[in-house]
Formats: sequence, C-alpha cells, structure tokens
Amino acid sequence: MRTRATSASVAVLGAGHVGAAIAHTLVLQGIAERVILHDRQRVRAEGEAWDIDDTTPLLHEGTVLPTDDYRDLADSDVVVVTVGANIKAGQSRLEVLGQNADLIRSVMGELDNVSREAVVVIATNPVDILTRIAIACSSRPEHQILGSGTVVDTARLRYRLAATLGVDAEDTLVHILGEHGESQFVAWSSAAIGSIPLASFPLPSGMSLAQIQADCETATRRRGADIHTRKGYTSYGIAAAVCRISTSILRNEGRIFTVSARALPEYGIGTEVALGLPCTIGRKGVARRLLLKSTVGLRSRRWCWRRPTAHCHSKRAVILAVP
Repeated sequence: MRTRATSASVAVLGAGHVGAAIAHTLVLQGIAERVILHDRQRVRAEGEAWDIDDTTPLLHEGTVLPTDDYRDLADSDVVVVTVGANIKAGQSRLEVLGQNADLIRSVMGELDNVSREAVVVIATNPVDILTRIAIACSSRPEHQILGSGTVVDTARLRYRLAATLGVDAEDTLVHILGEHGESQFVAWSSAAIGSIPLASFPLPSGMSLAQIQADCETATRRRGADIHTRKGYTSYGIAAAVCRISTSILRNEGRIFTVSARALPEYGIGTEVALGLPCTIGRKGVARRLLLKSTVGLRSRRWCWRRPTAHCHSKRAVILAVP
C-alpha cells in the first residue's frame, strides 16, 4: 500500500541535474506531499516533473508540479535554489560567482514577492558567498535563509571514517567546517565514535590516528572533483543533503547541520562571513547558530579568512563587496 507523504510543499528552483535529483529524492522519501519544480524553460521542468510523477503510484501519494511561473511557489514551506552556471572541468566554484550572484539577487527578489514565509535553502555554488548575498538582498528574516554548507562534505567524511573503522556511519560523529571548497577542515578535536572520543577509539591494526585522519581528509576533499571528472557533475549526494535539511525544517526536528550561515562574532572572522558552521535547523530555518569552542586546529585555520593569500583574499573581498 502506498504511504502518504508529509503534508507540506517544497519548491525547487532549477530543473538541471541537481534540481531534478532533489525533486526526485523529495518524492522518493515522501518528504513533501507537493513538490513544485520551477525552471525558466517550462518544457525542461515538465520533462523532469512528469518522469518523477510516474513514480508516485508506486511510492507515495503526492504531486509534482512543473512551472515557469514564480506565483506557483506562493504556498511553499521550503524553497530550494539550484539555479546557476554549471562548473566546468578545471573551474573553481569562485569562477562562476559573478553570473550566479546576479541570478541569486534576481531569484530572491522574486521569492520575496511571492513566498515570504518560506525557508530558502541555497544549493548553488559558491554556496557560502551566495548565501551571504541572499541574506543581504532579501527582505525576509535572516534565519529563513541558509545554504547547504558542508553537509555533504561531512557525510562523505563520516562514510569514509566509518568504513575505515568498521562502524556504522550514523555512529561516526564528526563535522567538516568552513568553506564548501578547498579550505574546508575537520573538527577532529570533537570527533567521536558513539560516545567514545575518536582519540580513544581502538584503531585497525597497523594504522595510526594521524594516518587515518590524513587519508580521510584527503579523500573527502577530492571526492567532489573525482566524481565531477567521471560524470561531469555531482547530484545525488547534494540532493540527499538538501532533503535531510528540508526534513528537519518541515518536521521542526532541531537537528544540527553545518549549514552556510553568518558566523557568530565570537569566531573572530567578521559577521559578514557566511560559512559552514553548526546550527540547529527547525521550522523557521536556522533556530540557533552554535559556537564551537576553539581548539588548536580551529584557531590555526579560522584565520585563513584574514590571511592575504590569493584564495582567501579574493573570497573575503567578494564578501565585503556584498551590497
């Protein structure tokens, strides 16, 4: 017998690889009873929506509505933004910033007109900067705007670490913080397996903790690029991450995710910076921004946002230029 999806409405902007994967996952998991798939090319939205809609008789009661009209998003509880230029082979996320920033400003203007109560989840890259731009240009409360941050990076790390240690990934408690990109880092000092600190957990024979940490960090940092090289894009991992965030919003779960949100002043990197840091996520979006107690590892990395390196300087310059 088919199950009834959660009585909620989630809109997805952009019917490309990521948008379609998110819409499909929303239906597959029964997260929302009504999914709206918006694309400026209506026929593209129709093709993806109709294909997904054909699965509903076998899965859940629900509907997938294709549209190119923002007014159809009026009753949405959550709006996921995936529109933007695709990152080509060899490009960095920052290289598509200019084009995608203009799109985000335009999209937020439309959403403020038709769906002011919805929580907006940004999934377009570079996600941290675009989340900050969305916050700056929108008239809705800041807590109703967040980015996918390092949620998928954290999932990748947990999977790798769990496989190495021979435990369930759900018992692997560790987070990746900072940028969804090359400067991300792992909060190893707070890592635990179940209730046991990672530093005290028995390791596989012949492996040191330092070796395991280095291998996991390298593999996690390269994972997105490795997938992109082979298939031209990533979609399923980010779709699962966004849908998990959306579930926490719709069900008011208060789960902790490292979403893109403005940093607390206590981090000492400036409140104009948005990056992946732990937040509790509920019905109104970001319920609380949590302060991660400084460790040696965090202190040594958090100042990269102020160092005059080419990467960090360019990113900070863009953030400071946000109107």
